[in-house]
Amino acid sequence: MSPRDTLLRIDGLEVAVARDPQYTVVRGLSLEVREGEVLGIVGESGSGKSVTALSMVGLLPPGLRVSAGSISFKHEELTRASAGRLAAIRGRHIGFVFQDPTAALDPVMKIGLQVSEPLLLHRLARRAQAEGRAVDGLGEVGIAAPRESSHRFPHEFSGGMRQRAMIATALIAAPELIIADEPTTALDVTVQAQILDLLQRLNRDRGVSLILISHDLDVVGEFCDRIAVMYAGRIVETGTTRDLLSEPQHPYTRALLESMPSKRIVRDTPLQAIPGEPPTPNALPGGCPFHPRCPYVVEQCRRAEPSLLPNRAGIRAGLSACWVAQRAQGLERPRPPLSTASVSAGVGPTAVRPAADALLRVENLRRFFRVGARLPWQRSREVHAVDGVSLMLGRGETLGIVGESGCGKSTLARCVLRLIEPDEGRIFFRGRELTSLTGNALWAMRRYMQPVFQDPYASLNPRWRVRQIVAEPLSAQGVGSAVARRRVDETLELVGLGPSYGERLPHQLSGGQRQRVAIARAIACRPDLLVTDEPLSSLDASIQAQIVNLLRDMQAQFGLSILFVSHDLRVVRYLSTTIAVMYLGKVVEFGEAEAVCSNPRHPYTAALLSSIPEARSDHAPADRILLRGEAPSPMDPPSGCRFRTRCSFAGPDCELREPSLVDGPVPQVACHYPLREVQGLTHGGPGRT
Repeated sequence: MSPRDTLLRIDGLEVAVARDPQYTVVRGLSLEVREGEVLGIVGESGSGKSVTALSMVGLLPPGLRVSAGSISFKHEELTRASAGRLAAIRGRHIGFVFQDPTAALDPVMKIGLQVSEPLLLHRLARRAQAEGRAVDGLGEVGIAAPRESSHRFPHEFSGGMRQRAMIATALIAAPELIIADEPTTALDVTVQAQILDLLQRLNRDRGVSLILISHDLDVVGEFCDRIAVMYAGRIVETGTTRDLLSEPQHPYTRALLESMPSKRIVRDTPLQAIPGEPPTPNALPGGCPFHPRCPYVVEQCRRAEPSLLPNRAGIRAGLSACWVAQRAQGLERPRPPLSTASVSAGVGPTAVRPAADALLRVENLRRFFRVGARLPWQRSREVHAVDGVSLMLGRGETLGIVGESGCGKSTLARCVLRLIEPDEGRIFFRGRELTSLTGNALWAMRRYMQPVFQDPYASLNPRWRVRQIVAEPLSAQGVGSAVARRRVDETLELVGLGPSYGERLPHQLSGGQRQRVAIARAIACRPDLLVTDEPLSSLDASIQAQIVNLLRDMQAQFGLSILFVSHDLRVVRYLSTTIAVMYLGKVVEFGEAEAVCSNPRHPYTAALLSSIPEARSDHAPADRILLRGEAPSPMDPPSGCRFRTRCSFAGPDCELREPSLVDGPVPQVACHYPLREVQGLTHGGPGRT
């Protein structure tokens, strides 16, 4: 096989519900992957990405079947292959990296045995030899102490280590093709950068072909050769990465790009969110499925669905399925913005407020958890979840809290709400010391501070209707039923749902709609402070833009202050007035958002910013600052500076003395060797002052 021969070809693939052939999940999909190529497949949840990937290896869930089309791998037809033949191909010739490694790994089987399993199943090695190759494989994907790690269980691994183990399992039999289905969705931005770098090196060094599935165009755009954009079960645009990102020809591709925060979007400009929700496979609109959400729609779009055709001459190579794009003038004429959300003036970046003007002030907050000691002879250990944190938040401003999983962000947010009691320190809110309040006084103060949690489905009562959910805090605060009904209708209208949604149950709503209900419940009492804990992590980029615009609108309308907890620095940079960067329970950098992001002084902040995928930027991913290894355990933090074990700039003082947060003309930074000013973090890397 020559280096660029076609490895995988799909022609006219249809995947339907077995009991209802009219219910089609994937519709007429055609694509190919060449040897040594990286193909990205992008689209919102429900677009058919994962179903397409699972159909390639015969792993469709019960109830779905391939109803038409062809899938050939190395010129062998897979749709008619027996279950035994598909099992012989999986793992040996096609490796699969699943989205959730926790669900994919056997919890009662040691990691080493799971990694070696493909070698044993395909009879490529004896057990002793397979175990040795599994240790080598774990080392190749960057797991420290691979021999010891091979004897551990999945629950003893972090999320990033579990995903690396999944990749090692997919690679162990040296397959020609790896399919990675959302391999970085649940990971921190730093771990995401490590996983993407690993996949890129596998492609470069071993010539492995890759299919990378994601809902994030920035992720796939950094190292994929070609991109296929899916919507409503079919490909609506495909082409080379450079061409597709620089000149998208389908309105959906353009909308996905415009909905993501980037350095080019100023904070006072609303994100161009895609209105509405993606259609379900059994309720597709007539004509082009995207036309109800498209700003370029013409009458022809409502009558017939366009075919995937070559782009107009002189535009670029590639294919797109759009009636307007295929016309002579294309998408160039001006159209209304994709989102009508408007943000009032006066919510742009401001300087850090003096303590006297702060709505919320946290002083030297500490929260420890004791773990272990389940048996009398065992010794308990302390987890330093929040260790001496001091912050302040002004009225009408947004404070972003960022950091990797386990840094203490969520614990800090819950301490502020008094859902978790701090061990030490003080919290001042609306001029009163919150930590000293109890009983009715604390209950009365809760009206002015409301939470929005990460998973709206878990935080909404599944047996209550939306109207009851939104009215709950009003009833708790003694608001009369007539006033509460009127307030619920007003609030549902404010969050873009309308009173008609009041009679629905949470399972009848999409993820974005459920998060809107959670926000409606939080603002029903018209609080002063909204504490949001990863409110966007489970949503598509397009739906994230809707929620971000909604939060900005609510802030402008009611003068809300927002404590915004997230690991996504793209959103935090765009939304926040000030930013606090946390690492192992401590704030290592704090200051005005744009100053922190444009000139980071702490090496950890620089690494976080460098790890943000930015497909449309000029920097090269190869110049990225990759953190070494995993974050230390909060039960046993390093001496001195807690970041020193992963820092490229650590000096003699870092091991001996713990740095304190130093105030100055630039953002406050806890570092013995703060970085100099850097224009473009990934060009040459930062240096010491």
